[in-house]
Amino acid sequence: MNEAGSLAQTAYVMEKEQPGSLDWFDHAAEPLLEREEVRFAYLFAGDTMVSALPRDSFGQLVGRDMQDFSYIFTLAKVVKELVVEGPVVLESAPGQEVFLFLQPIVEENAYLGQVAVAVDRDYVLEELGLAELYAQGYDYELWRVEPQNGNKEVIASSRSDTDFSQAKKTVFYLPTQWTLSIQPSAGWLDSGQTMGLILVSTLLAVLLLAMAYLLYKNAAQKRALRLTDQKDADTGLYNRRGFTAALDGWPSAGGRPVMLFYYSIEGYTQAARLIGPDAEAVFLRSVPARLDEYIHSPFLAGRLDAGSFIVAVREEMDEQQREDFAKGLSLELLLQVRIDGEKSFLMARYQYAEYRPGTDRAADALAGLIRAYYLRVAQESPVRKLTEKCRQLIEGRGDVVFDEYTDLEMMELSKTFNRYRKQVEQLAYSDPVFAVGNRPKFLRDTNMLISYDKKRRFSLYCVDICSFSQYNELFSAAIGDEILHEVLRRLSRPFGTYLYRINGDVFLGVSLSDESAQSFASRLQAMFLAPITVGSLSFPLQIRIAACLYPEHGETPGALLDHIQSALRFAKESDRTVAIYNGQLDEMIRTEGDILRRLKDSIRQKSLEVWYQPIMLLEDGRYTAAEALVRLPNGKGGHFSAGQVISLAERNGIVEELGDYVLSQACAFMKAHGERLGLKRIGINLSVQQLLVGASADHLLELIRSSGLDPRRVTLEITESILIQSIDRAAEVLEKLRQAGVHIALDDFGVGYSSLNYLSNLPVDILKIDRSLTQQILTSPKQYALLHSIVEMAAINGLLVVAEGVETQAEQEAIAASGAQYIQGYYYARPMPEAEFDRFIKE
Repeated sequence: MNEAGSLAQTAYVMEKEQPGSLDWFDHAAEPLLEREEVRFAYLFAGDTMVSALPRDSFGQLVGRDMQDFSYIFTLAKVVKELVVEGPVVLESAPGQEVFLFLQPIVEENAYLGQVAVAVDRDYVLEELGLAELYAQGYDYELWRVEPQNGNKEVIASSRSDTDFSQAKKTVFYLPTQWTLSIQPSAGWLDSGQTMGLILVSTLLAVLLLAMAYLLYKNAAQKRALRLTDQKDADTGLYNRRGFTAALDGWPSAGGRPVMLFYYSIEGYTQAARLIGPDAEAVFLRSVPARLDEYIHSPFLAGRLDAGSFIVAVREEMDEQQREDFAKGLSLELLLQVRIDGEKSFLMARYQYAEYRPGTDRAADALAGLIRAYYLRVAQESPVRKLTEKCRQLIEGRGDVVFDEYTDLEMMELSKTFNRYRKQVEQLAYSDPVFAVGNRPKFLRDTNMLISYDKKRRFSLYCVDICSFSQYNELFSAAIGDEILHEVLRRLSRPFGTYLYRINGDVFLGVSLSDESAQSFASRLQAMFLAPITVGSLSFPLQIRIAACLYPEHGETPGALLDHIQSALRFAKESDRTVAIYNGQLDEMIRTEGDILRRLKDSIRQKSLEVWYQPIMLLEDGRYTAAEALVRLPNGKGGHFSAGQVISLAERNGIVEELGDYVLSQACAFMKAHGERLGLKRIGINLSVQQLLVGASADHLLELIRSSGLDPRRVTLEITESILIQSIDRAAEVLEKLRQAGVHIALDDFGVGYSSLNYLSNLPVDILKIDRSLTQQILTSPKQYALLHSIVEMAAINGLLVVAEGVETQAEQEAIAASGAQYIQGYYYARPMPEAEFDRFIKE
């Protein structure tokens, strides 16, 4: 009665031939729906209903998720085999009591969808023939165990008041457990009748026993002689002659097909010598029990020679079922061998073919099957297979296993390859210094978690140690490693084996707990409240944490890693200790992508804007210098933040290209208009990438000279962070630029690492005081005193001073009184486009 089976097979085929089309379902289900007993037919693709027939009655259900229906649809998805449920009244079909036949569509054990067919309750019960049982004098009760609560649910019963405790019962699974109980309506025999029947039977038995004994003894002797000639003495199975005779004489059973399966344990003779006759005898005696336990259909079995067996099974099987049956039985026939104290298992290789009773001769079918087996084996050279597996490893396949060889020497070789592969994997997936997983290990582990159960939720946490490089620079790399070892010990408590070091002082951890991300991150923060002690030194650590969730924030390991790195970057830029990935970060990422696209296009098209802010020389009351600043239009009439643009350029490796563009544009502007506007120098900012990579000094001088501008009219501005990152390398490059006439300005002075004591050693000509200091001089006497000290120390070292960020007249007067030579800020002018700057200076 499973009408859903053929529809599911059709769906599997049609999806490959006509992907996305559903017209075939209407045609395939039309004859079925014309039958009076069939109520409806549903088709699910994955978890979504894509077709419901008849469409007039059930078309509105299309598009709904499987969770909107009965749990039985989800059960069919889980078990991946036919599920029968009923009788039920579905919410989608009120008033109709039906049996549901649900047939999953499966490919390589992966669930693709399912077909559901509803058949009228009365029709199903009529087809079961229960009424005929009752007519023949039997009471019956058909019931099942309700899977959701374990209660007994009666499906059909001849009489509701009948006690079936003494009935005969048969149990079957659909896949829930169903039971059919049957007993005579008049009841079983009473005790008196039973005793009388026993006495009569005993008398008859005594009279027949003597005659039967003589006949039995004669027949037993003949049978023993015949069985000796047809049975294998070691296993009790048929030998070759007995098997072919039994197969030829096997009843046809209504023409049901018979499948022949041939198994050969290669290397059996050599293995038998190793394990000894006693262990071999134990194995051979166990074979019949293994076959009985595994095979549930009628079958015949024989042992053809030392390590080969033949099995005939009467059961309808498609190609996949044959392969699954053959593979499963080969596992049952495993032979365990111990070589040099180590266990090895010899697998039985197999070949199968269909046998047609009444048409084929058993001996010919068996000979053909064995011949096909050895032809195939001859083509499958173990050395060739081993070579192919090595090639697959070279190509990056991670699921290669060297364990399919039955020859003992090949088995030893495969084990050696496996051990070597594991050692290589350990090197590939482990941090060599800290013995913890690395980035490839994280990607592999999370991919396995997702592949094993796509519905399993887990959380991903990224832990970054703030300013870790200072420990290596101020102390030593050994001290830094000891700090990282202690960090790993603390993080291993919440993450266990799901802990990875992906970059320097950045760690990843996967948590399978249901704890909220905010709570878990708080616990991680608490773990680092106590300082880390190395020898006699104590180091307080600050950590920054980013988190994202599967599957909400990504369905692949790569997507999760990208998103958590975005969250960590957001935490750094916004100076937060915890950042949990969300839609705002998505928006930030989209914005950054838009900025990068616009930036690359504008550099390539030479349309990127360079603005200029004038710098006032207080002594002359004239603008004698300017700073070039990049401006990227946002397409909405405004501009993106210059700091954001430069930060993105640095993170994405195009800041050198950006810096070269601004330098070239500024030098060209200065060459064309500098003298006319009374400008002595133009200031251009340098990034760390521009300064510290390759032959940067020669490259920068080439850009300046190619514009025709005298290098002495150029001021390159750098921040202290560039000097701190590599002061020796930076000093070497800057000194070469200074010798060519370029002026060097130290930007953002007064914050960060500033120290008045090393001004004399810095390869700079100008100090630009950061706006955070200039804006405090009116409210903080200490800051005003610091300004005076900087100006005095700069004068001692022959350095000029530019005060940035001046916005009010009071600030201008205070800075002028301090002795600073130059002022730059909104008090005089904001940055402006080239044409507007030209007009401003003229006026």
